[in-house]
Amino acid sequence: MLDRHNERDGRAERERPLRPSDEMGNVRGEREVPLSPVATPDVINRWLDGELPEPTGLRGDAARSVEFWRRLGEETDKRRRMMTPAHLPEKIMASLPPLATPQTSMVPWYRKDMKLNPMMALAAGAALFTLGLVAAQALLR
Repeated sequence: MLDRHNERDGRAERERPLRPSDEMGNVRGEREVPLSPVATPDVINRWLDGELPEPTGLRGDAARSVEFWRRLGEETDKRRRMMTPAHLPEKIMASLPPLATPQTSMVPWYRKDMKLNPMMALAAGAALFTLGLVAAQALLR
């Protein structure tokens, strides 16, 4: 049984055309069509910067852009004036569950019980023995 790992479509790599379009002829597939950028006129930019009054008499995309920015400004002003009711933060804090561990039962790490299995104890002993040998060698030199 022959495995043809280096071949595709029954032909070797060097025999295949470089581009699939060479094989299919002049059949065109999908292509990307660039969209023209929607440029905001200078008048709108200057209005947004506060240099001019609100422009009027614009058509098409420019009129929609002015309407969008006008509505956005109105909504932003409304949101800026909103205030959270005074009782709401207290209500939110009251609805939160209590802490799982009280602060008084916190025990420092060095006072907690240490549990070792035999393999951990053996590894710790080997590490300490090796550290002792290294320290002894360093002192004897």
